[in-house]
Amino acid sequence: MKAAHRPRSYVHENWWLCIIALFILTATVAGAKAAEVVDYAYAPALWQTAVGLIDDPNKSVVDKSGTLLYGFTKGFDGTFATRIRIDLASDTQWVLQRVQSPRIPIVITQSQVGSLAIAQNAFSVAKPERSDVVHVTVHNGGSSVLTLSPSVLVESTKAIRLGNNAARIDKTMTVTASLRFHGLRTVSKTRRALRLANIIVPANGTSEFYVRIQLEGKPDAAPLTNALGASLEGQALAYWKDAPLPYGHVQVPDEQIQALFDASIRNIWQAREIKNGLPAFQVGPTVYRSLWVVDGAFILEAAALLGAGQEARAGIARELTYQKADGGIEVLKGVIADGLDGKPWPQESGGSEANFNYSKENGIALWTFLRHAQLTQDKNWLATVYPKMQQIAEHIRQLRLASFKNDTPLDDGLIPPGLTDGGQNGFVPEYSNTLWNLVGLRSFIEAARWLGRDTDAARWQAEYDDFLATFHRAAVRDAKVDPYGNRYLPNRMDGADLPQRGQWAFMQAVYPGEVLEKDDPIVAGNMAMLKATLKEEMVYGSGWDEHGIWTYLSSFFAHALLWKGDYAAVVQQLYAFANHAAPTLAWREEQTLREQPFSPTGDMPHNWASAEFIRLVIHMIELDRGKELHLLEAIPGTWLKPNAVTSLSKVATPFGPLTMNFLVSPDGKTAKLHVEALNDPSCAGIIVHSPGTGALVTLAPNVAHDLTLHITGDLQH
Repeated sequence: MKAAHRPRSYVHENWWLCIIALFILTATVAGAKAAEVVDYAYAPALWQTAVGLIDDPNKSVVDKSGTLLYGFTKGFDGTFATRIRIDLASDTQWVLQRVQSPRIPIVITQSQVGSLAIAQNAFSVAKPERSDVVHVTVHNGGSSVLTLSPSVLVESTKAIRLGNNAARIDKTMTVTASLRFHGLRTVSKTRRALRLANIIVPANGTSEFYVRIQLEGKPDAAPLTNALGASLEGQALAYWKDAPLPYGHVQVPDEQIQALFDASIRNIWQAREIKNGLPAFQVGPTVYRSLWVVDGAFILEAAALLGAGQEARAGIARELTYQKADGGIEVLKGVIADGLDGKPWPQESGGSEANFNYSKENGIALWTFLRHAQLTQDKNWLATVYPKMQQIAEHIRQLRLASFKNDTPLDDGLIPPGLTDGGQNGFVPEYSNTLWNLVGLRSFIEAARWLGRDTDAARWQAEYDDFLATFHRAAVRDAKVDPYGNRYLPNRMDGADLPQRGQWAFMQAVYPGEVLEKDDPIVAGNMAMLKATLKEEMVYGSGWDEHGIWTYLSSFFAHALLWKGDYAAVVQQLYAFANHAAPTLAWREEQTLREQPFSPTGDMPHNWASAEFIRLVIHMIELDRGKELHLLEAIPGTWLKPNAVTSLSKVATPFGPLTMNFLVSPDGKTAKLHVEALNDPSCAGIIVHSPGTGALVTLAPNVAHDLTLHITGDLQH
């Protein structure tokens, strides 16, 4: 076998790196961590990683052990109809898992037993038939020849039949190997072992073989050999190296942050799917393999920021297919009725399909349409959806009127009792639907003004002002005090929950909603309350698990902090977010604190998390504030090291694509900033926040600029 096909540089020569990584990943985390370091210290106890292709209908995933998972069924507990794993010895010890690179999702699972170092590389290919392949390499570091008896373990509720050196699973999947099959053994009712021929591993030598799981078409007539397996692996490498994904728009000097950024792009496109001829951006490959208006709004924004606005537009067209005759957008109701875990979600407080209210989808849709038009600079497109936006705005007005007719006075003039989601169940008087509908009306008014619909804007401004004033009166009424003395507004009007629970909509009402002014007492109190809840450097207990971490809520929190100007806290949240990723560069939706027994919640990879990481990194470098574009507001101190480069290339903004380059001098005392001209005359100015000094420099937006900024000796905010 050619050495080029052996991952010796990973398995053998850099084995010491594996041991170091193992120490980092398994060390007990206690107390404060070093700031601005990505070491995956808070990685989930269990994870799974997508290996499928772009727009692939086969959402193949690999778990932490290297097991391939197929046939996801409803539930948050990772239930799959079929699991396939290669086993070489019963006492094999897992060492670590990684991807080949951020842009190449070949999942490498490293294990060891005695003197043997084992690497299993799992990847997907499209030709000749859609298949998943595992390349197994075994290196013997000992002085004696060793013989192994490998098996392909299949845990499945499906029937399995062993044929001529191929196994068929439920007549849809075909398993072959470059080693001959030596029989099928039943281990339990659902677990069977496909025994393979023995392999001999020479002393201080390497042996290898391939296993292929064909997912589509008739079984390939060509027998699987090591040469064919190597060819398939080369195909996978070439596919991902040439993948038409929007890389290269953002460069940061922290290699791990860059890795997570690039992997986030890939994860989003792996979860995407072609439906009715259009690309559908989906949240994940399993639990959330569908349209979600809230999650999708930010996934679509992330795509647009990276210049893929036209691809994102298909997602908006899909959202509009869910508009009802009364003008409202209604998506989640169908998911609730169907049940994510095989049964309907708990219907507390008299909830039923008849009185279901998740009306925040209306406000989120309005914000999505405006933001998309801004980032694509497509005023004409906005005009085409404006009539639909009018209908949504009128639906929100009708919801406000309906609040006076129900059996609770708490919501009068706001939005009737509804589902919060994201940690709070039941249909109760609460604020998340109110806040997002306020954001939506504000967005609609801005759209009307942009389109010159001044009469509409004035009419709806009066509606919005009354709506916002009503909210503020209710907020005074419902304010509580947390155990630390912080006065805050709970999401549930009765305050019957953890203070931090359900606060995601509040954070988004600060930014991107801009409904709550950054110096509003509500904002000050709620942000102080949230800061008091930090565990593992992040707000805990904010989602479904009161002892858990909602990983990408750190971005919601960081964006609110950024809007307020608390830059040091923004940097801390970015690194906390990064350190809750798995070392395979993906996030679970929620995970328990490390001090608690592990309990999974939601999908993985969860691509609202991927989108939030993209959004946060970009917005720390550039952020539009009204008619101004602000640069370098929250640059981490470690990004100011000598010769560090932070750059954006044609990143979408409301004022046109932004290209800028920030290069720190070799001595680390100054930096050169180059900013290219913006193409939209509506920008009032580019405001540069000089890192370290905090000085502000205003630049004219319609010409290119080159300037030198002084950086203080203290590189920390």
